[in-house]
Amino acid sequence: MFGYVTVCKEGLSEEAYRVFRGYYCGLCKTMGKRCSHLSRVGLSYDITFLALLLSAVDTEDERTIKKKCLMHPRRDAVRVPISRAMDYSADAGVILAYLKLLDDLRDGKNIKSLFAVPLFYFGMRRARKRLPTLYGNIKVHLKKLCELEKNGCGDIDETADCFAKILEILFTPDFIKNARERRTLAWLGYNIGRWIYVMDAYNDIEKDAKRGEYNPFLMGCSEKPTEEIKNTLKERLTVSMTFTLENAASAYNLLSIRKNREVLDNIIYVALKNKQDYVLGENNESL
Repeated sequence: MFGYVTVCKEGLSEEAYRVFRGYYCGLCKTMGKRCSHLSRVGLSYDITFLALLLSAVDTEDERTIKKKCLMHPRRDAVRVPISRAMDYSADAGVILAYLKLLDDLRDGKNIKSLFAVPLFYFGMRRARKRLPTLYGNIKVHLKKLCELEKNGCGDIDETADCFAKILEILFTPDFIKNARERRTLAWLGYNIGRWIYVMDAYNDIEKDAKRGEYNPFLMGCSEKPTEEIKNTLKERLTVSMTFTLENAASAYNLLSIRKNREVLDNIIYVALKNKQDYVLGENNESL
């Protein structure tokens, strides 16, 4: 949905990148099969990371099949994983995308949401039947986030906490039974969620200021040029977001990773920091 959590392709072997592509393409196919073909537009790199991670932690045996992509028929077939982690990630991704679009529509944030919500509706209904508790919990936290935004909350930690708790929930599916693994996944998801929210808010400062839309960093700073606001925030966020990524990496180090290690290491240790540096203007190369 956001696209901040992806790989640094240059740091991956060809085989590891094929694994990443397999999960990405596999999620697309799984969303189409389990939810609806229209819901596949909600596929994101962030949910691909979730599928990679849960597949790596889950003790269930995972099988793969070779598949060609109808949208890219000239590309080589990829090995698509089939597992409960993939099924869960597909359903969770559709639910999260739908509820976020619905909140945006209710807030009048984005007219595109008016046309996007129907694309997800029937797929969301199928996913909700399989994951009713997840649906309800995400809805509760999004509602709280929506209320904070409507009230013009200028505390980035408070708003980021709401979104972080959604990722905390997403990262702890019922099929992960080990209590220690669940706590570790929850902490990893929380920090990734907090990082995504803050990065997205900072990245959207200029756009939100131009459109007159809510952004926690703009509260109380409406008279200041956006460039001045970003420069003021830059040093503080570099420190706090690096600390958040370190928390995520510390949690990741405690997990029993059974597969996909090269791809996951690349995301956790390299790609997230590279993306942060790009968003904060520390480097000029997008991933």
